Amino acid sequence: MWFYIALATSLISAVSVIFSKKILKEVSPSVLTWCTLFLATPIIAIFTIKEGIPELNILFVVGVAGSVLFYTISTIVQFRAMKIADLSTIYPLVALGPILTLIVAFLPPLNEKLSFIAIIGVLVTLFGTYILNVSNAKEGLLKPIKLLFENKASALMILSVFLSSVVIVFDKLAINNTLPKNTIFVLLVENILVIVGLLPILYLRNKNFARQIFDNKKLFIILGVLNAFSTILAFSAVGGGSVGIVSTILKAQLLFVLLFSFIFFKDKPKLETIIGSIIMILGVILIKIGL
Repeated sequence: MWFYIALATSLISAVSVIFSKKILKEVSPSVLTWCTLFLATPIIAIFTIKEGIPELNILFVVGVAGSVLFYTISTIVQFRAMKIADLSTIYPLVALGPILTLIVAFLPPLNEKLSFIAIIGVLVTLFGTYILNVSNAKEGLLKPIKLLFENKASALMILSVFLSSVVIVFDKLAINNTLPKNTIFVLLVENILVIVGLLPILYLRNKNFARQIFDNKKLFIILGVLNAFSTILAFSAVGGGSVGIVSTILKAQLLFVLLFSFIFFKDKPKLETIIGSIIMILGVILIKIGL
């Protein structure tokens, strides 16, 4: 069941990315991060009340603290990258997420292992990343790889992907240390901490943030609802399945984002972007098969 939940999450998340891209023309990345979570949290709280409060231990605190820290930084960095570049140019890089998640999950405390097929999937996905910028290979075989870091938007996206790949591991740690297991409670606690922690920073850096929110309230409400249901589903999938497999399925979001970006923004991807994306997705599928 959690496989289909994760797949549904990828679709909803892709829709959310499209709305986020649209609203970023009017608001800052930090305002978008804070307000989306603020509007999503009441919906999440309603579901949490029905579940009840579980018993907790110190590893729950470690998991929540790590998730909140890395999620906040990752989301703001991702929105900043989206603000300065076309989605078709940078969003395929999110397919690197499962690779990084698998590496982190291989270590304690999760100790998830890689099979031979999964390793092949990692290599295929990396090759797809290379293909994204293959048109620059005439300047040197390593030029496409260097370009990922020479281009500010791509470098920001890679940083965001790395940070978010760690988030899901901390989420799993927190979920595993609730008794009985309660995914929605973990999500609620993390959201509240991000909202409270980000508010003073938001005010100091963006004193007119309230105006940005009210001027775009309809889009923010839509994003809040989308975020609430996508994160509830995502946490449910993480709680029920392997971190590596869930992370892989969630990256199916990539194809939906490219499709919606083309439909709504006329953001036509380059041929190497299409080919590279397909190769990366094939690599992700191999990773899934090998787990």
